[in-house]
Amino acid sequence: SIPIPAAGIFDNCSHTATDKGWALGIRALQLSGKKDARFFFSLRTDRAATATEVVSHHRYHPEAWTHLAASYDGQWMALYVDGTRVGRAGGQGGPLHSAFMASCRTLLLGGDAWGTAHAFRGHLAGLALWQVALSQSHLQRAYVEGVTGGVAGLVLADDFAMPEERWAPFQEGAFPQQRVLPSQPSPILRPLGPPACGQTACDNVELVSQYNWHWPLRSGKAVRYRVVNLAEDNGGRPTVSWEQIWRQHRALSEAFQPYNISWQLSLLEVHNSSLRRRAVLLGCEPSKVGNERCDPECEHSLTGYDGGDCRRPGRCFSWKRRDGICHMECNNMLDDFDDGDCCDPQATDVTRTCFDPDSPQRAYMSVKELKEALQLNSTHFLNVYFASSVREELAGAATWPWDKEALSHLGGVVLNPAYYGMHGHTNTMIHEVGHILGLYHVFKGVSERESCDDPCRETAPSMETGDLCADTAPTPKSKLCRDPDPTNDTCGQMHFTGTPFNNYMSYTDDDCTNTFTPNQVARMHCYLDLVYQRWRQSKKPAPIPIPPMVTGQTHNSLSIYWLPPISGVIHEREQEVLCDACAEDGTFHQYVHEASSPRVCDSSGYWTPEEAEGPPDVDQPCEPSLQAWSPELHLYHMNMTVPCPQPDGCILELRFLHPVYPESLTLWTTYLSTGSPKPLSDIEVLTEQGESIHLGPLDTFCDVPFTVKLNIPKKVTGVKIYTFDERMEIDTALLTSMPRSSLCSTCKLIQYRVLRDPPFANGSPAAPVQALRQFVDMDIMPGQVYRYQVQAVSGTISGEASPPLVHIHGAPYCGDGKVTTSLEEECDDGDLLDGDGCSRKCKKEKGFNCVGEPSLCYVHDGDGVCEPFERTSSVLDCGPYTPDGYVDLWAVKAYASHQDEKSCPASLVTGEPVVKVCKSHLHDVPKDLSLDAWFPCMPSQDNTQDPDERMSLGNKGVWLKVCFERPAVPTSLLVFLASDGTVPSSQHKPRVTVQLSDLDGLNRSLGMYELSCQHNPLVINIPHGQEDPPHWAASVLLNFSSPLVGIAAVALRTSAQPGSSDPTTCLLRHEERQGHQCY
Repeated sequence: SIPIPAAGIFDNCSHTATDKGWALGIRALQLSGKKDARFFFSLRTDRAATATEVVSHHRYHPEAWTHLAASYDGQWMALYVDGTRVGRAGGQGGPLHSAFMASCRTLLLGGDAWGTAHAFRGHLAGLALWQVALSQSHLQRAYVEGVTGGVAGLVLADDFAMPEERWAPFQEGAFPQQRVLPSQPSPILRPLGPPACGQTACDNVELVSQYNWHWPLRSGKAVRYRVVNLAEDNGGRPTVSWEQIWRQHRALSEAFQPYNISWQLSLLEVHNSSLRRRAVLLGCEPSKVGNERCDPECEHSLTGYDGGDCRRPGRCFSWKRRDGICHMECNNMLDDFDDGDCCDPQATDVTRTCFDPDSPQRAYMSVKELKEALQLNSTHFLNVYFASSVREELAGAATWPWDKEALSHLGGVVLNPAYYGMHGHTNTMIHEVGHILGLYHVFKGVSERESCDDPCRETAPSMETGDLCADTAPTPKSKLCRDPDPTNDTCGQMHFTGTPFNNYMSYTDDDCTNTFTPNQVARMHCYLDLVYQRWRQSKKPAPIPIPPMVTGQTHNSLSIYWLPPISGVIHEREQEVLCDACAEDGTFHQYVHEASSPRVCDSSGYWTPEEAEGPPDVDQPCEPSLQAWSPELHLYHMNMTVPCPQPDGCILELRFLHPVYPESLTLWTTYLSTGSPKPLSDIEVLTEQGESIHLGPLDTFCDVPFTVKLNIPKKVTGVKIYTFDERMEIDTALLTSMPRSSLCSTCKLIQYRVLRDPPFANGSPAAPVQALRQFVDMDIMPGQVYRYQVQAVSGTISGEASPPLVHIHGAPYCGDGKVTTSLEEECDDGDLLDGDGCSRKCKKEKGFNCVGEPSLCYVHDGDGVCEPFERTSSVLDCGPYTPDGYVDLWAVKAYASHQDEKSCPASLVTGEPVVKVCKSHLHDVPKDLSLDAWFPCMPSQDNTQDPDERMSLGNKGVWLKVCFERPAVPTSLLVFLASDGTVPSSQHKPRVTVQLSDLDGLNRSLGMYELSCQHNPLVINIPHGQEDPPHWAASVLLNFSSPLVGIAAVALRTSAQPGSSDPTTCLLRHEERQGHQCY
């Protein structure tokens, strides 16, 4: 991938591009520079043959100020992000260059010396250079306090106020634009985000735990819902009866009443015969009917059994077609639905015979079409619709609270009218409403999971995996009203006990289900506050769900800080819905309102321009998704896409509802082809006056939203996106206005009230309301216990008080820069920010070690130092670890199905691993990696590492056989991976089948295992029964399902018993067809 330097020293005497000098910037590590963009520091001294690069531990945060520092002390390079050391490497030595070569070095900002393709797009606020390598404590102080003059060794400190004094334009001929940005206070606390398996703040363990233990957050909530009942024009034949509606309402109310949630019923009768006479089908889109695939969800008599795809009718004679009579044997897609006779109201009853998906008369419609026809938004009600399902198990469907449709006319819950309010089926609605309020099935993470090493797989009750509730034990999908029988699934033998079979979110029937757990109740109350506030009668502002935090303390004052209300709504709740889109500084944020494209849509019906409307909703960036627009267009029956036409390419036009003076445009390009250099060939900005401004070709990533500043003094109404990448996917775009937008002028910010016990000196338990989220208490006594809570105040209405902060004045607290063991602190870096090595709870974060006070944190794995605490865990720093009492026997000989003595000798797997890091999604093998590990290749070909060629090897079966220095009775087998062979967007994990061979060549199978860099090395335990004789092993045969694997080493682990160390010849009668012997 191409590095994008923000700053660097470059060789200006070289006529060709060279990496001598140093560079500090951003580089994308995956998918040919389209994914996983991180900060990097690269350096090459004049005496070094190659450059060394240090890369940050995770991708950079867009739209955020970052303090970036790098040091080189003549031996070690280090990279620091916001004061934390995120990478360290050796490999270079001595001075950067000789004094003689100094005139050949240029300090550049915003790019390198080799053209404009590598230019940095963003803001630089300052630069400082020292002629000595500063320590981490110095750099952390510079991050916190800023660079001050007088520090020893400071050569240059510049804030670019007068660039012409020190700098000269390079290549462009003009200085970059200068902007005076409002000085953003450094964040005290970042908003609480979800864990890796979560979607929203309500999945954050700390936040939802507050809903668990602080009962006022679960105080009574009355929620409105509206039953949408279709009937004939005269009111006859309603979809469901009054009796059904009341019986279901009673069951719903009784189920939720113990949990402080009540339901207020509204009934909307829609008198519309044309809608009532159509079958509304759940999960069946008209585009699926007659598409030459049998779609089970459309296999219904009123679709002609999926337009004939599921049941082939009798023979249709040509003279029967278009004779004014509907012949059912001709009523299918192949016979063009009797050439239209079956959809002619003059010829037949179209409500029974019209199956043509393109006819306006057809007998069926999808749930989406029904919602589009009714246009009932979900802002103030939970809407309940009715649709029948072909499959019995689909009794209902619900919108998740994080779906972009949740509050639109496409939100709500869909239920089968045949079961609604019927005895034995009333819990179906309760189950679906559980989904609306953010509850997963209790079997998520067991029966619903991607693979055996899915990080969200639930093997023990957890708040961070499975259904994100620790009080629902893991369970497979089951209809039994008891614990399920032991099962042997693909991930091994599982026995489930204490399962939540009587939970409403299981699949058992009404006689069995009768409960929600406390964790589930906490989640539902949380989502009612986070998403569905307007469904409630109450005008109360949403609560602040986290206690306030201490941020500073002196002898006679205490400073506290708190987060905004959970809903993110920071304005008073009037009728002005626009205020929800306004930030505190009056910037107005709006997503795409309307999208269109001249490009014909794919026949599958997916990737339409409408997918680019509303907020972003692609789950997995960089993987193909149906939730985005794509110009991808397949020729009928061919696996070939139509390229974007010259000269403009494929175009997507995005329109915004409110014209605004723009500050920036943000675009979510969630999938990109790896081959395209600049995926965005142009962005055309459309103004209210009909003018357009072209921004030209731009680069973008698939996992970071693309943002461009718009210096346009005119109101903008939309943008056109141009691309030649026919597989690109665009999720949506966001237009941000300049601060103090007129659209936000009438919005009033909510206020906050601090409550204290004991009361303040004036006798009041409450401080005056204020707009800021910080409070300094000057009326304070050392040693006194204080209890603080905060309320959001909207006009005259106050929200629930937050959970309390209890603090003894003068006592230590997390964030004071001192590690206090009595508070169970593991570190304290003096701030409350997560992601910097020391969490806001003063715990060391995964992968970091912290030392000193205030704590200095650093990424320890791969820093070249083997510390005692990582001896057993860090292969990078300490090498493979062998537990006491065991010996690891490394392979001494190796043979493979696909090897070449020059390009990929199997002997690379002998001995201890040279490659310490495993890589996924390896498109092509880097040269240095192919010299240190075995990657299958064909003999004597120069282009052995072409990935497509390597992929075709897989058809021939890829195997590797290794022999060890002596036979042994193994306790386990270790396979060290250089690549796990995974392919982007493939659902199938590569696997390996393992066989042990003894001295006589007899094989013993150890089974099949998934390969994953997350579990490297792959450790296969080899059990020995008490009565069994010991199984000796001298060699191992590995059969791989993917030719893209890379193997670094193989070892047999055996007990270090006396007398077992005699070297023995490893002579194997191997299969003759492979003809290899191990000596």
